[in-house]
Amino acid sequence: MRHRSREFEPSGVLRVAVVFVLTMSLLVASGCSGQQRAAPVDESLARVTLKRVLEHWKAGGAIDDLRAESPEVVVQEELWYRGDRLIDFTIKDGRAVDANWFCEVELTVTSEAESKPKRQTVTYAVGTDPVLTVFHAML
Repeated sequence: MRHRSREFEPSGVLRVAVVFVLTMSLLVASGCSGQQRAAPVDESLARVTLKRVLEHWKAGGAIDDLRAESPEVVVQEELWYRGDRLIDFTIKDGRAVDANWFCEVELTVTSEAESKPKRQTVTYAVGTDPVLTVFHAML
């Protein structure tokens, strides 16, 4: 019967460490640890999303309702938050910049403080990936 020397057998702890290091190396090499970037904006979806949001505001809907819809839309619009009512809007041409579509919109709004409708042109930044977003851009 042959006797094997124990000094050449890796211990259980060493095996686990080797497997762990190899697994982590494979994950890093495959890109799992890198940052994910949003895909380029889908311009037609961005336009449809912006129109959907503005129509909802114009109809008197609450800004938070859009988070509960499918697909959800995350909206940031200070005029809407403070209670201004949207009377009308005109969407103008937009431009795609990386993951956002920037679009000027002429709004006609009224506030509780002023009964007379006021027109103003604002810019919205609309994103389509990974979620739909419409933000009043402060340029």
